[in-house]
Amino acid sequence: MRQVWIRRRGEPSVLEVRRVPSPSPSRGQVRVRVAYAGVNFADVMMRRGLYPDAPKLPAVAGYEVSGVIDAVGEGVDAALTGRPVVAMCNFGGYSEQVCVPAALAWPLPDGVDLRAAAALTVNYLTAWQMVRVMAPVAPGGTVLVQSAAGGVGQAVVQLCALAGVNVFGSASPAKHDELRAQGLSFVFDSRRRD
Repeated sequence: MRQVWIRRRGEPSVLEVRRVPSPSPSRGQVRVRVAYAGVNFADVMMRRGLYPDAPKLPAVAGYEVSGVIDAVGEGVDAALTGRPVVAMCNFGGYSEQVCVPAALAWPLPDGVDLRAAAALTVNYLTAWQMVRVMAPVAPGGTVLVQSAAGGVGQAVVQLCALAGVNVFGSASPAKHDELRAQGLSFVFDSRRRD
């Protein structure tokens, strides 16, 4: 199978496709035949050498994938084979196949687009943790979202809108009209200090 490796810190030119043996799922794991891998801020920061929890280079990036379970390890229901899923992996997602604990592979409802699913997991889990667990928002409250046009920012904006929260946001000026169209009460330039 193929994987995309980060050889050393740097720009996208440090990425390299390598062939490696296909992994086999261990007890409690599933193997996902990857259709799409999410590309997140953490992956970019890892490539640049600025992500504190990144594995030592060379390594394979990728926190989230979507695809189809093509094998299961001991102790996992064989009926999951063939199911489309979205899965979290602690790096390694830029692969044609990845093994993850079965609990970190969530079956997708019929008709869910695999491309969209791969782009949602990290952003929405991060946003959910922020606005539902760590600092729960309440209807009528006000939230300031830094980088409101980014992946996590967009997830926070949407979760806040569902909760009836007034949202202020920061972003570069080119993104202000889109944010206003999403209902933000106030949008300001993230690059200006005033």
